[in-house]
Amino acid sequence: MGDSLFISKGSVCGEISAYPSKSYIQRALALGLLNKNVTVITNYTECEDSKAVLRSIIDLGAKVERSGNNLKIIGAEKFNHAQINCNESGLCLRMFAPILSLSKEEFKIYGSKRLLERNNEHVCNILSRLGAKCYLERDYLSVRGPLKCGEVIIKNPTGSQLITGLLFALSKANGDSKIIIENPVSFPYIRMTAELLNRFGAEININEENEIFIKGNSEFIEGTIDIEGDWSSAAFFFVAAAIAGEVKIRNLNPNSLQADSAILKYLNKSGAKVIAGNDEIKVVQSELNGFTADIKDHPDLFIPLVILAVNCKGISKIYNYERLKYKESDRPSAIISELRKAGAKISVEDGFVKIEKSEISYGKPDIYNDHRLAMGFAVAAINSKFGLKIKNYQCVNKSYPSFFEELKSITREN
Repeated sequence: MGDSLFISKGSVCGEISAYPSKSYIQRALALGLLNKNVTVITNYTECEDSKAVLRSIIDLGAKVERSGNNLKIIGAEKFNHAQINCNESGLCLRMFAPILSLSKEEFKIYGSKRLLERNNEHVCNILSRLGAKCYLERDYLSVRGPLKCGEVIIKNPTGSQLITGLLFALSKANGDSKIIIENPVSFPYIRMTAELLNRFGAEININEENEIFIKGNSEFIEGTIDIEGDWSSAAFFFVAAAIAGEVKIRNLNPNSLQADSAILKYLNKSGAKVIAGNDEIKVVQSELNGFTADIKDHPDLFIPLVILAVNCKGISKIYNYERLKYKESDRPSAIISELRKAGAKISVEDGFVKIEKSEISYGKPDIYNDHRLAMGFAVAAINSKFGLKIKNYQCVNKSYPSFFEELKSITREN
């Protein structure tokens, strides 16, 4: 396989099974590290981000047995003094910073150059307010505890990942805690973490003001986590169906706490035909019209929604996209720049991205080594004028290694 892949203009028709959610897998692995009883993870499938967390918990002392797609984990009595490497995974770094702050020893968390540059100053700021020592170097983040229980106010967070890490760590801290978040974003991910931890014996309560109360000294219980299908990656296939055919995806939980299940709301708003079953969703192409989206709680839908909007009559507007500049690439700048080169009418207005129906014609977009840009342009190619060449397409290994094989299985060239 070369380093580029040509996606032809065509249509989609078929059925696939949703890829297991890496958001749940990474949280389940962190739970396994902290649970001295047995944690079993079923439907485990690897991507680069999940591998980074799995390697980390093993290096820190968790005992892991793998049998097919199942993992059996017994947590560490005490963390091994190990240096961990999160590579490109933001959740890995921001979960383990609070978790490792439970220890009195210093731990260094390494990652890629881009990850260490991605707006991590708030990690040290908040951990220091809870008694931990934390500093950011060029190549790593250093933390040393012990993390103390108490009340912390987090103003205008840029994401939810650090708060997810705090829920794990403060459940184990010596005393009860309260987190107050002013202007929260991605809050469904915080609820997802709380629900998982509560299932295993934690006591985390969230009130109507989004204040979070965490009981300390929790002992986690034995249990099994069956990893559900991932809505973030399913969104790309649903958009492909909406603009160029029909696709059914199995193993999706219609009542999922995953924020990106909101893709169905936007597909309905645009006019796509959505047919929901018990554990499968079918989307069928229809006449599409412009829509408005606020992605404050589901930023990973930005790219599939932009591709959808390019194919909708009239004008679409996407709000609360700004923090995406701190992702694997500066996503707003990257996709706007590349789509303009390709002939799209897309611009930044006062507080929103404005997109008009456009024909995509330019053939070699730069995907900036960003897995979601690679998936987005692959979907755009199907309804483009000539098809598109995706360079460095293997970057999808970060979240969805089999994405292009799945896409090929349902694509028909025109």
